[in-house]
Amino acid sequence: MSGYRSIHREIMGSFPIWQIATSPILTNGCSKNKIHDGSMWRIWIACGDGVVRGYLVIEKSLGTQRNELDAAACDIILTHVLLGASQEIPNAEEDVNEMSCLGCSQIQVVRNYTGEDEDAGSLIVVSSDLAGKIRVWELPEDMDNELSPNDGSVDKPSSPKIAQEFCVEKATGTCVKILPPKVSGVGDIVLAVPCLDGTIAIVATGLSTPKSAKDPVQAGEIVERWSKASSSVGLSGSFHPTKRSFAIGRQDGLVEIFGERSHRLIQHEAPVRSVSFTPDGNLLVTSSDDGMICVWDTSRTIPVLVQHQVQTHATWVLKLLSLFDSRRFLSCGADRKLHVWSFSQMDQALHSFTSDDVVWAMDAITNRKASNISQNQTETRLVTGSENGGLHIYSLES
Repeated sequence: MSGYRSIHREIMGSFPIWQIATSPILTNGCSKNKIHDGSMWRIWIACGDGVVRGYLVIEKSLGTQRNELDAAACDIILTHVLLGASQEIPNAEEDVNEMSCLGCSQIQVVRNYTGEDEDAGSLIVVSSDLAGKIRVWELPEDMDNELSPNDGSVDKPSSPKIAQEFCVEKATGTCVKILPPKVSGVGDIVLAVPCLDGTIAIVATGLSTPKSAKDPVQAGEIVERWSKASSSVGLSGSFHPTKRSFAIGRQDGLVEIFGERSHRLIQHEAPVRSVSFTPDGNLLVTSSDDGMICVWDTSRTIPVLVQHQVQTHATWVLKLLSLFDSRRFLSCGADRKLHVWSFSQMDQALHSFTSDDVVWAMDAITNRKASNISQNQTETRLVTGSENGGLHIYSLES
């Protein structure tokens, strides 16, 4: 029985979905009605109409249909519409192609906590548009305490007040990444923002981690700058999960790593649109517009190329995603293909999906607390967003 299957597909709107992030529900340790059993979680999408939307996913029991496409396997409820200070909810009948708005190109979420409890801390949501405007929201960690797993119904979508809004001069809009609070420790929460001159600006969000003794640095202030000006534009980035280290993929094919040590990886000859550290931090996956995927061992003093595969996709590789187990990763391309790969065997994909449209965004969430699976298993859900507003949810059982 294959664990890879599609379990839900839905059209979210007429706008393209440029970026996706997933998160568990926020319950502050509350176990009311067993809402921690993995049946409820959240999707956050960066939309082509410039708005960030949050959805609550409620999984239904698949029963005996575990190998069949069941579009009714999930309920997806719009719970949040996150707007900037001057934004309004777009008219549903308005043609997105005629809007002057460049759209929201990036979305990132992180729990604001530096301890060991993975479910503690408020949720910080960061978005960016192609003009370099960055918006930050902070959602309280107990906001889901009253959710019922039976229907998860809400009266109307919430629009919490924005925490910060600022512009980063010469930002490319192609990538914004949050330095994980567990890595940075007590202090300011900062972002890595590639700029048009090739540098990477480390920018303050105006927020700080709990128990910080100092007032946070003003939002939008550049506290540090990596790389040299005149470098090729950065298209993608990934923070190391345990070190203050950042990998950047550039338009000229160069991959650079900044932090404790600086490295230049020169295997690619085409633009690198995605880079991804594995959750254990031992490997870095990179991909380029010629379909090549490379795997680098970053646990060594100097990163070493340990795997590479050419023509994994017929055209651009748009996104890479390392899974929780650090043994598998995913790729999606402009050829409308999604592949699941094993780091130990890259001569052929473990599984492949075909999408109706070009998939620009994907993220995954893994539940290790589900009561209906054995101790040695996990339930992983892959979420993808397409250029035509389509959202698909897949099961990636380990």
